[in-house]
This record gives sequence, structure tokens and C-alpha cells, in this order.
Amino acid sequence: MEIIHYPYRYVQKVNNENATNTFLRYKLLYTFRSPKSHQWYWVWVEVCQHDFYAVKFHLKSHRDSPDKYSLMTGLNEARPVVNTCIAIMQEIGNINPHASFGFIGANILNEPVVNTKRFRVYKRFMATYFTEESFEHYFNIKKSAYLLIRKAELDAYPGLLEELDLRFTELYPYFE
Repeated sequence: MEIIHYPYRYVQKVNNENATNTFLRYKLLYTFRSPKSHQWYWVWVEVCQHDFYAVKFHLKSHRDSPDKYSLMTGLNEARPVVNTCIAIMQEIGNINPHASFGFIGANILNEPVVNTKRFRVYKRFMATYFTEESFEHYFNIKKSAYLLIRKAELDAYPGLLEELDLRFTELYPYFE
């Protein structure tokens, strides 16, 4: 399915500085500029074991904020920004046919982490652009986390979901 998105570009690969955790292999940085707001966005794709890709994005101007994933931009361009992240995911999936994906719908400041507004929006997008024919859709409403696991990968490695759950808990204390 063709998706209307902003033009983006790959910037660089960033090696994992945390040698104690080998689940996270490296990160890929993509960027794009909104023609509407003229703001730059950064999309971080964390490349993990088992061909798993965790996708995160924020305004470039928020890069130094510890709350960069929770801040609201007020720019009213959620659809094209999320579409651009989905286009990046689709490109990765075309390059790596084993790729599975995940993300967290970060809570807005002072919003509980359970079933966040962002999570509910992202969930609708994923159901539209990633078919159940190819992907199993798993989500954790308590943590506002969403996983798109390729069915072929689940068939090849039946314990994949449990493995990802364990590794995410190690990598992100947030999942405990």
C-alpha cells in the first residue's frame, strides 16, 4: 500500500555503546523536514537481535530533552510524521524480509503510561499499513507498547515473543 509521507534520508549508523547489553546491536538515524512547519525530525531505529527494529522519533530541537519522546509539538502534523516513520519501516522491511518492528506510544507529560493517546493513534496506523497476513500484532496496553512480529519468524522461532519480552525488560527498565 502506497503511503503519503515526507521525503526522508538516512543519516548514519551509531554503534551500541552499551557493551553489557548485546540485544541492542546498533541504531540507525533518519531525518526529514516537514514542509508544513519547516521543523526537522529525527527517527531513531534501534536494530536488535532477531531482526527486530524499535522505532522512535522526536523533533530535532528536542534532542537534548530527557522528555523528547513525551513532548507535544503543537504543530498538528501527526499523520504525515507517523506516515514517514511507517515509510521508513516499510523500506527496512523491503531490505530485510525477516524484519519485525516495535514502538512505545510515549505518554504526554502528566499522562499515565497505560493506553496512551499516542499508543491508540499508532495502533490504528499499524492495523492499516501492516497486514495480519504477514504480521502478528501484539500490544501491551499497560505499557503502551506495540509489536509487529513477522509470522514467518514466529513459525521459525516459536519462542520469539517471549525472548523479545525478556530482552526488552533487560534493555528498558520501563518494562519491568
